[in-house]
Amino acid sequence: MSGSKRRASECTRCTAFSARRTIPAVPALAAVLWIALSGIAAAHSFTAGILVVGENVEQDLAEAVRGFLLASDERDGHPNETSDGHLGGVDVQVLPLPAEATGLVQELTGSPDEPADVVVVLGLKPAADDAASKYSRASTVLVQALLAEGWNGDDRMEGFIARYRLAYGKEPGLLAASAYHGKRCSGPTFPLNL
Repeated sequence: MSGSKRRASECTRCTAFSARRTIPAVPALAAVLWIALSGIAAAHSFTAGILVVGENVEQDLAEAVRGFLLASDERDGHPNETSDGHLGGVDVQVLPLPAEATGLVQELTGSPDEPADVVVVLGLKPAADDAASKYSRASTVLVQALLAEGWNGDDRMEGFIARYRLAYGKEPGLLAASAYHGKRCSGPTFPLNL
């Protein structure tokens, strides 16, 4: 990964690959103050790519997007949204990846930009790491660890499982739960802590 720094996120074994260069503190602070004081609110929305690797990519991608959407709408979603949800009050546009595997993905209303600002990769290693390296030059990439076997028997997952059943009429799978957990783990600062 030439030119990009690799750092580990504190969240459930997520790995982050950042394509952005380090900006010296004084110019960065001056830019932030200028934006804040001039009334220009630049970060109103961002695009989150959801990239799934593995054997059943089309089915797993649809499931991962559903889990991510459920988490995006949990705290500050509202009717008549023009985005696919919110993360910490910021509109999020979801970009399912790879593009050729989006046949089963439904319910997206946003208008994502390419390349995505953030790409969340879900799948087993080493395939997930290989896929992440292909996106790391243009986007910040997070490799989200899949939940451990038995996740659906954990009492802490009962609320998610019930909401997923209600929203989609079926049981959530591993990819839906991992995408949901990954977004929840990131908290309200998902786009801002990268």
